[in-house]
Amino acid sequence: MKLNLREILYEAGRTNALALRAEAKELDGTAVIARERDVAVFVDGKDYSGWPVGSPVADDGQVWVLIQPYDGAAHPGRPGELRALWGLCHTKNPGDAKGWVDPYGTSGMYMAGECYRAENGTVYRCKVPQTDHDAMESPEQWEAAE
Repeated sequence: MKLNLREILYEAGRTNALALRAEAKELDGTAVIARERDVAVFVDGKDYSGWPVGSPVADDGQVWVLIQPYDGAAHPGRPGELRALWGLCHTKNPGDAKGWVDPYGTSGMYMAGECYRAENGTVYRCKVPQTDHDAMESPEQWEAAE
């Protein structure tokens, strides 16, 4: 059976996503986001109970990593609503910076060197060991990134 171009591209994407999923636990947010095109798209209601901890998904303009495998049919919702199950990835690369998302406890806290893109397009880099406040709330903890 001959595959069409769409099927070939789907299989290549699936292969890349599975490879990244297998490696992700050993990668930091910067490395995962650098490979964002290989990140699987989140599917609400999907069974994530067989996925390894650290597996990344893309949802709502962010990259999330699995903290606790679970069945999405039993726990519906998106990663931004299920913060005990999904952790937020951040990058140290200003060109890959994502919009600000409030941390949830220690999950998603911004660490030294990590960046975010403000609504006005400015990219900020964290100057302190860790923070849960953006540059508008605590400007002394952030610097504009080049």
